[in-house]
Amino acid sequence: MKPLEYLYKAPILWGLSLLLPPLLLVLGKPRWQLMPLYLLTLVSLVLLLGHLLGKIPFKNTKGFTLFMTLSILLSLLASLAFPISDVPKPLGPYEVGTSIYTLTDLTREEPYTEAKDDQRQIAYQIWYPAASTTTHQRLPWIPEGTALTRTLARSFGFPFFMLDHTAQILSNSYLDAPIFETKTPYSVVLLSHGWQGFRTLHTDFAEHLASHGIVAISIDHTYGAQAVPLQDGTYAFLKEEALPKGSDPNFKEASRLLMTTYGEDVLSVIKDLDEKKLAEDALIQHLDLTAFGHLGHSTGGGGGIYSAMKEPRILAQMGLDPWVEPLGHEFLSTGFEGHGLFIRSTQWNQGPNNAYLKTLLQSSPKSSLYEMEDTNHVDFTMAYMYSPLAPYIGFTGSLVPDVSSTLQKDLLLSFFATHLGSEEVQEALGKELLTFPSSPHLVPISREVLP
Repeated sequence: MKPLEYLYKAPILWGLSLLLPPLLLVLGKPRWQLMPLYLLTLVSLVLLLGHLLGKIPFKNTKGFTLFMTLSILLSLLASLAFPISDVPKPLGPYEVGTSIYTLTDLTREEPYTEAKDDQRQIAYQIWYPAASTTTHQRLPWIPEGTALTRTLARSFGFPFFMLDHTAQILSNSYLDAPIFETKTPYSVVLLSHGWQGFRTLHTDFAEHLASHGIVAISIDHTYGAQAVPLQDGTYAFLKEEALPKGSDPNFKEASRLLMTTYGEDVLSVIKDLDEKKLAEDALIQHLDLTAFGHLGHSTGGGGGIYSAMKEPRILAQMGLDPWVEPLGHEFLSTGFEGHGLFIRSTQWNQGPNNAYLKTLLQSSPKSSLYEMEDTNHVDFTMAYMYSPLAPYIGFTGSLVPDVSSTLQKDLLLSFFATHLGSEEVQEALGKELLTFPSSPHLVPISREVLP
């Protein structure tokens, strides 16, 4: 049979063979969601080549059409369920630069390894207002790439490749861009992720603060984080045994160790910043290290309380579902003297942690608690980046991500700018952004109604 007869007999096959390869190139880097399309392309090319060589007759057009339809449909559904979404753009007037640091605290032994004389290693990332970004590279949302995404997938019990596409997402931050220099140093807010999190899980918060003139520093809490870059170029991966199940007899001791380790990490970063400023680090010298804010989620929230009790320079503390139970009533009863804002999800409005949170609030006169209705624990992270199906399977709450995320960013900017920001920052933000946001989804909770 001549080629023109093949074109007449199998137009779909010819079309797929010619159009799919360039289409897949346009769609960008390979990702698992398009695997059915890749397979369809391969099958189409093999069949076409077989026809041209007279080796494979093309008779079952109905079967091939069904295979083609299923392949396209599966790729479409997978792409819609697990899209490569953009990190929300920050709304402030500044472009955002970012730098990554690693440190070894020689005064602390590493509690999660058995190696002799192993000191605690931490990574942290700084987001700051940038003077110019034209010659600098946009950093991926997850700089560790598949080293992190595959550890995270295993934590959730997913196939190892299922989150690989998130390594292709770019942030809105430019690596090592020069800082925008001002007359007054920038206020600093430290960020701590929760158990099984990672430092860029709050990139949206960090970029939002930096774009409005407040520097954000997010900490990788080694062995409680998914994958932490170390100074020798290797990674420290999550150690699930660091937090055993609640029924485990070692849970109480392990949870307190984990939380105090998180808190000590915050103190180690502050000490490292002090040392770098004395050494006239080009970036750090523009930061105000006389006062800090801290924002923590879950275990990071409890670790932040621990560090604030020990470091008087931490003047403002924001906790998102702060898990404070491991710290105990005696420790929490000493209270936090600075300004505290604690936000609770609907999912966490029951349970023993609330009794410990009550102890903290009763001893902290400048602190308040609100509940963000229709939210789950993970709604205080960038969980919305993974799948729009999350609310429908109960992974996140029913409050849509745009509303939830925007409200959280309004809260943190208003809170830290009011209690930490310089007069220059406050003047630039204006009354509207400094005003504590009002929302029907944000309900104040009295200390008296907590269990």
